[in-house]
Amino acid sequence: MNIININDLSHSYVFAQKEIKTLKNISLYINKGEYISIVGKNGCGKSTLVKHLNALIDIQHGEITIATLDCKNNKNIYKIRQKCGMVFQNPNNQFVSSVVKEDIEFSLKNYNIDYDDSTISKALSLVGLENFENRDIYSLSGGQKQRLALAGILCVNPDIIILDEATTMLSPNSRKSVLNTLNELHKKTDITIIAITQYAQETVDCDRIVVMKNGEVLAQGSPEKIYSNSSLIERAEIGVPYCVKIYYDLKDNGIELSKCPLNNESLVELLCRLK
Repeated sequence: MNIININDLSHSYVFAQKEIKTLKNISLYINKGEYISIVGKNGCGKSTLVKHLNALIDIQHGEITIATLDCKNNKNIYKIRQKCGMVFQNPNNQFVSSVVKEDIEFSLKNYNIDYDDSTISKALSLVGLENFENRDIYSLSGGQKQRLALAGILCVNPDIIILDEATTMLSPNSRKSVLNTLNELHKKTDITIIAITQYAQETVDCDRIVVMKNGEVLAQGSPEKIYSNSSLIERAEIGVPYCVKIYYDLKDNGIELSKCPLNNESLVELLCRLK
């Protein structure tokens, strides 16, 4: 069942008396519980697209519905933002308190949701931050801060979580902790996850990759379908996971694996099958 319907969405702005088109007639449909990665070069329109889903940008042309709510209707904005939470790139820009518990309470009060201590504990538990209620937010690591931002969204029972390059400013270990949390949420809940990322390795566990270029959707499909298409990768100018790079290096040297590997374990297994 589609939870997000985007029909013929276009967006532009004026710079130096010139119209700059950032989105061009995009149509995209996303299912409930689906895990989507959006990739593409900087400036291709990824962030502009997802900010429409959270009603942070007004629709100029086209239509969007979020869980049957019309995004053009200003009366729906409050409900849309509760249903569709967003985690941004800089974790320090997302908090209104210095104490973990108080920050989550702000989200609950903002949407007039009745709660008790167990509500907060449950949200923190979902992101692996058990017993963090009284911690100083600014003593947390980058990964812990982003997971706290996720908890602040989860406590209001969203249908959709959007991450706009939320791992860009994190260390490799912190990035891994956030990704593990997303994968667990995908397995245990029916929340739709949409993640913009510049790190190709972060996309291999998602259900579908959406590839953008110059404000358009160039292609979409499973990670294996996208990364096994060398002409698409070249045309979109996107990076690939390291194991996929090895796959193409081997291919260029006359060694053909039976399929495109998405992780190191798969690569080793495919190499062991070679005769």
